[in-house]
Amino acid sequence: MLADAAAAAPTVAHHLRLFGLSASGAPTPQSRAHVLVSSGPGTGALATVEALGRRPMSVLLQPDARLLATFGLTVIGDDPGPAVVHFPHLNDRPWARATSVHPVQTYQCAEPHEVIATDRQGRPCWVALRRNDGDVLIVGTNLGGDLVRYRQGDPARAAQRTDGPMWGIPGERPIYLFDGQTAPGDEHERPADWWAIALAETIATRLQQRLPPLLPHGAPGAIVVTGDDDQAYLEKYDEQRVLLGDLPVTYFLHPLTRHTPPTLAAMMSRHTVELGLHPDALDQPQRYTERFREQAEWFHTLTGERATMVRNHGFLNDGYWGHLPIWLEQDVRVSANLPGVDGRILNGSLLPARVAWDGELTSHWSILTPIGDGVRFALGMDGPQSARCISDLAVRIEQSGLPGVMVLNLHPQNVGDTRHMHAALHDVVARGFVAMTLSQCVDWFDARDRALDGTA
Repeated sequence: MLADAAAAAPTVAHHLRLFGLSASGAPTPQSRAHVLVSSGPGTGALATVEALGRRPMSVLLQPDARLLATFGLTVIGDDPGPAVVHFPHLNDRPWARATSVHPVQTYQCAEPHEVIATDRQGRPCWVALRRNDGDVLIVGTNLGGDLVRYRQGDPARAAQRTDGPMWGIPGERPIYLFDGQTAPGDEHERPADWWAIALAETIATRLQQRLPPLLPHGAPGAIVVTGDDDQAYLEKYDEQRVLLGDLPVTYFLHPLTRHTPPTLAAMMSRHTVELGLHPDALDQPQRYTERFREQAEWFHTLTGERATMVRNHGFLNDGYWGHLPIWLEQDVRVSANLPGVDGRILNGSLLPARVAWDGELTSHWSILTPIGDGVRFALGMDGPQSARCISDLAVRIEQSGLPGVMVLNLHPQNVGDTRHMHAALHDVVARGFVAMTLSQCVDWFDARDRALDGTA
């Protein structure tokens, strides 16, 4: 159940808040957001038009013909997806060119206007106009749909799921949900992030604002180190902690972990460590919901805390986000369940964001794990090659000009084979990247999301 039109405006507004703009996808009289985002035809959108004079900026997502007519716009054509969109005012930034996987509306305008974006034939598809004391941005791309499709995959592919191991390891990976969304050779591009920053910069320029730093202290990037327990020997944990030094880590505990309350307490008293759940239902995937409840209770008994972070053992995925309902039921806040393995940006984003589901923007955050130690074992890279995956991704982030979060999954049990990868982490921090735990990363963006939704 992909986010429908009802979730489009909240999803777009959420991404604007992540970039530091006060935005709301629910344009009610109570909202004090600077930017109102509206989608869909009918009186709701028309009510937005009536309120334009009371807001600095309104964003209308693919308005219908009746609403377009109030602005003197008519649709002159649809560019079928995938459609390339150009933003001339963004100059040579990577996000000056973005690809929509949905059809794009193009416009003819009878009123004074500014063309913000064009399709591949040069026809306007984003148009800005002045109405009363506020700006109106008409967005002819399916922006909410693109953000969700890139970040969460194609639900139509859930029916085409393949059984059997990948990389010689059992368990369903969600990779097939994302196949075909980026062209060959573009596996390291960030189309979801490009769309979000293109909109945010366009609005900030028109409001004469500067976007605040995306990460703490204006860092060019962040690293989040995680480790899947997978029943690792405790001495392997100790060995990994030596290699990590002062770097924080988020460990996902398997139900058969060798840790006990005393060993966890000892480890956490000496290092910056936080704990999440590594649920396992590989032998009975049809019982995932039931087993998750059991394993969440086990985690609470072991740690004294509720599980708020999750990565499935084997990346078991159950089609299109089939495990999300139980995660929401159990108040699991964030999942790192999308694997990129060798630096591939599977979901087009190196930033966390909330998941849209069944027509709503949920409270659950998802973030990509672009690199894991599977590069050593599943892909056969040697130590220097695996370390280069980390350094290369850091360089790409720096060169893009848009900060990103590198989540790296390094199993404690594999520490003897991943020394080069651990050393590369310290090199990245030396470049100015900020080291965070997974919860610290989500806390940073969640605080911004809550503060800028216009209801505080």
